[in-house]
Amino acid sequence: MQDSLFTAQPNDSNETLEEINDELLRRAKSLPQFRERVLIFGEGPLRARAAVVGESPGPPDIDSGRPFMGPAGQMLERILGSVGLSRGECYLTNVVKIICTGDEITPEWLSFFTPYLRRELAVVRPRVVISFGNTPTRALLRTKKPISQMRGEFHDYEGTPLMPTFNPAYLLRDPTRKREVWEDMKKIRAMLATTKGEG
Repeated sequence: MQDSLFTAQPNDSNETLEEINDELLRRAKSLPQFRERVLIFGEGPLRARAAVVGESPGPPDIDSGRPFMGPAGQMLERILGSVGLSRGECYLTNVVKIICTGDEITPEWLSFFTPYLRRELAVVRPRVVISFGNTPTRALLRTKKPISQMRGEFHDYEGTPLMPTFNPAYLLRDPTRKREVWEDMKKIRAMLATTKGEG
């Protein structure tokens, strides 16, 4: 990884997460396809050690109103814990903020939600972004390449290193991919160790 790739820091955002979420909620409720849906917003600290970005919330997220709950959330916590990251020190969010099946996510949905995700990350300013799966990786890096080609290497997202890897929900269906996720997470651990105390 070229350190010089990530020396440029994005400009500080003048927005707050509350302002972004309020605008998103207001706009979503004005559109027929989202009006009756429950929105699940991101959670976690500003200047988080890592921002975790998934595709969309799942049914277990409804009761708590929090992202990454249920079996996929438990898998995520094990993945993070394997490299010394706790859920509480990460910012957790999804590209699409409504609970849906992946088949429902259209290019129109992504064009609606992705700008809010980018604004969200500009406020949080994490030290690293972990994009779990195809949807967040393609949305943030503006690529059409599959996650299998993108994972394993850091990419530059607005001056912040971004590591794509397989989604925890996918690992529940295909545990053979766990080793690749472990290799990706070890690179994140090493990167965080070299930048400890910066920023």
